[in-house]
Amino acid sequence: MRGNSKWTGLALVAGLAVSSQAVAADEPNLNSDPGKASDFGQASQVVISQELNGFLGYNTASEVFLIRLEPSADYFLQQNLSVGASALVAFGFGDSTVVGLGVLGRVGYHLPLNERVSFWPKAGFGVQFAHVPNSSDVNFVLDFNAPILFHVSPHFFVGAGPQVRALISQDVGSLGSEQGNFSGNDVTIGITTTVGGYF
Repeated sequence: MRGNSKWTGLALVAGLAVSSQAVAADEPNLNSDPGKASDFGQASQVVISQELNGFLGYNTASEVFLIRLEPSADYFLQQNLSVGASALVAFGFGDSTVVGLGVLGRVGYHLPLNERVSFWPKAGFGVQFAHVPNSSDVNFVLDFNAPILFHVSPHFFVGAGPQVRALISQDVGSLGSEQGNFSGNDVTIGITTTVGGYF
């Protein structure tokens, strides 16, 4: 009788072990298919992203709250070296109401930091049409942004980082500046966020 109890106990323990393994196997693993920073930035890769800039930061020309939407496309010429372009759509509120439209070309270099995090600084130059009350202007744009990317899953990332943008203007400037030609008086510093995918 005692021997039967022993075998029954062993069978019960084995059954519990198998059941616990089955339950563990059924639980979803959120990291089962993570993105990898090393997969990003390969030659011939195309990246489509949307950058949203909410500049609550500092502008040397005027006090404004500036929102920018910048749909972008980039192409890696070789590993980690990218070229691309973005459309510029800007709305500003504060000392004046501003509307801006333009296009920006840019070059970037991708640096993996660890398995899922990387650094993708980009420098760009473009042109922007700006309208403020009673005046319009076309100005040139110098841009630098340096987002840290988190690779959520294969072919998908989110990121954020600092951005500095300077305007070279012939007239009013897209932020309502009355300084004329650029002399360091129309610079915006803020934070940019980005979300995108690549193939």
